[in-house]
Amino acid sequence: MNSDVTENQGKEDKKIPKKFPWIIPFSCEGCGDCVEVCPTGSIELIDLGKKVDKAWITNPDTCIGCGKCSQACVVGAVQMTEYVDRAIQRYKEKKKPE
Repeated sequence: MNSDVTENQGKEDKKIPKKFPWIIPFSCEGCGDCVEVCPTGSIELIDLGKKVDKAWITNPDTCIGCGKCSQACVVGAVQMTEYVDRAIQRYKEKKKPE
């Protein structure tokens, strides 16, 4: 009997947030307010070689889904989504915004 084995075997023992930031790069003005308020340092401004750096979740595993980044974004480039798995997958597959 393996009563100690959980369904999350092989995964980190981490609480999955109910919501997750979804950054819209086209709308991002690169002000960095979301970066400043992020308590876990999960968001960074990425230099894409354009006039304005863009915010991106560079470490989705540390994001706790608190929504402070969304609240700080005055242009609405950061929205909170309930499609948490899809959002996490997006940031893991794309290391920088397009």
